[in-house]
Amino acid sequence: MTFRQANDRFVEKNAQVLGISCDSVHSHRAWSASLGGLTYPELSDFHPKGKVTTEYGLWNEERGAGSRAVIIVDKEGIIRHRQDYKPGMLPNAEEILEIVDSIS
Repeated sequence: MTFRQANDRFVEKNAQVLGISCDSVHSHRAWSASLGGLTYPELSDFHPKGKVTTEYGLWNEERGAGSRAVIIVDKEGIIRHRQDYKPGMLPNAEEILEIVDSIS
């Protein structure tokens, strides 16, 4: 199950899904359109490139891009969970929903 497919379940749990990458806003729009649209906001960490990604410890200097991860932040801004993913691996929304339940 993808995050797009599970969005209503995240909303029911009062959880906001956000996507972020170092690509430009225009790239995000094109990518989202190619998928038929996204049900969650896609944020751009384009300029200064990788600033947010770096703050979360996800910047990969060799690749010049951020690493893929799921980070769960509570309403007080405290990181409650982080899981990194290797290239080609996708997070499972069902597993993330279970984690959200366990820390709520």
